Amino acid sequence: MILDNLKSDMLQARKDRNDLKLSVLNFLISAIKYKEVELRGQSLELNDDQIEKVLRKQIKQRNQSIEAYTAGKRLDLANKEIAEKEVLEGILNAYFGQ
Repeated sequence: MILDNLKSDMLQARKDRNDLKLSVLNFLISAIKYKEVELRGQSLELNDDQIEKVLRKQIKQRNQSIEAYTAGKRLDLANKEIAEKEVLEGILNAYFGQ
C-alpha cells in the first residue's frame, strides 16, 4: 500500500538526513491519518485514490501559499513552499505517474 511506502520513504529520508523531504513526508502522512479519522465511519484505511486526493490537496495548498507569499513579497517563505511542492509533486509522480 502507498501509505506503507510513504512511511518507508520517511525512514529513508531520516537516514539520509534530508530534512525537507522528511518534513514533507511527515506532514503528508499526518494529513492522510487526519483524513482517515475524518472518514472513520466509512473505512478503516484510505485507498489509493483517497491518498492521491490528499496529496493533490497538499499541492494545491502549497500553490495558494506561494501566491500569497509572493504577493506579500515574502520570497523566503515562497521559496520554502516551492521546495515542499516539488517534493510533493515528486511523490505524486512516483506513486501515481502524473
